[in-house]
Amino acid sequence: MMLSANLNLRAHKSQAYFDSLCKHFARKVAVVRDGNRASVSFPAGDCSMSVNEGELMFVVTAQDRSALDDVRMIISMHVVRFSEIDEADMNWCFGETDKAGVHA
Repeated sequence: MMLSANLNLRAHKSQAYFDSLCKHFARKVAVVRDGNRASVSFPAGDCSMSVNEGELMFVVTAQDRSALDDVRMIISMHVVRFSEIDEADMNWCFGETDKAGVHA
């Protein structure tokens, strides 16, 4: 099992934030984008991002808690940098996923 955390955020400019995050991350790490969905591969773990009707959704996965926290911190810092969203508004939910990415 992989550890996972997810974050859903409502934002007026969610599509613009999503586009900016995808472009920025693609300069540093592997990003696979398909429309309003993207997968980002960080050294510590992965992040699946999507945007839909004013909502940004992030699911991060990693092998252990330290790596999960590293990826979570990267996403949180960049969301704050590229949006009008404050870190205090972020409420990460934790869980586990199997190899197929199914949240347990």
